[in-house]
Amino acid sequence: MRWQTAFLEKHTLLESYLNNVQCVLDWLERALAHQKGPFCLAMNGAQGCGKSTLSEYLKAYLESQGITTEIVSLDDFYLSKAQRAERATQYHPLFKVRGVPGTHDVTFAIEQVKRFKNSEDFILPRFNKATDELYYSNEWLKCTNKPKVLIFEGWCLGLMPQTSAQLNMPVNNLEATKDSNGVYRDRVNQFLSHDYQALFELFDKLVFLNAQSFERIYSWRLQQERQLINRAGTGMSDEEVTEFIQYFERLTRWGIESLSAQSDLHIKLDENRQFSMAT
Repeated sequence: MRWQTAFLEKHTLLESYLNNVQCVLDWLERALAHQKGPFCLAMNGAQGCGKSTLSEYLKAYLESQGITTEIVSLDDFYLSKAQRAERATQYHPLFKVRGVPGTHDVTFAIEQVKRFKNSEDFILPRFNKATDELYYSNEWLKCTNKPKVLIFEGWCLGLMPQTSAQLNMPVNNLEATKDSNGVYRDRVNQFLSHDYQALFELFDKLVFLNAQSFERIYSWRLQQERQLINRAGTGMSDEEVTEFIQYFERLTRWGIESLSAQSDLHIKLDENRQFSMAT
């Protein structure tokens, strides 16, 4: 089909990608067949696993079927640097760095998803990672076209909070040296326990792209950053990537451990990001 060819060219993907994602399309068709109102699909996947590409492919497919679709990322709801600085002062210095629960405007996200599900006009913000700030609001997407599907993608969607026992031991050097008393990870867990669960409850279905190991995710993230440097001439060094990804490690590992039971569609990824349906 013409739209598939255009998609592969735009994303420089091999034709094998079409076969790779067919299992997701088949599942999505069945899910939509039972859906009467607006459908919010959550897409969980760690950094570098291809969730954004898959989200765009699903949008292209749905729109080829006449189903109006929008995409938003949890990343688009990041708090500004000034707001994160406030949280850093209030709770813990590590909240300056975007990423974990507690660094997003979840109240705004909940409001917009509710408006979508009520078939009202809604707004999708956009975040500029290059400047570490939100784009100006006049560049946000104002949705007045009553889309049928909203794909909401993010690395920690659907996660349940951890237990006190799980929070006791640091998982990496960042936690051991900069959160030795556990205040930061406990506060992240509290954020995850409250507003984030209210957001997750609005999702109709949850897809989990399971990379199966944190080490694999780390190597993908390094690869991503090196490609960015080659393309744009700027990006994080390997050492900076190593530190940055530690902010995500605890909950990424927890997702690999727990999300297969929470998700509606569990897709296992091999080291080449090939999909297989988990049974």
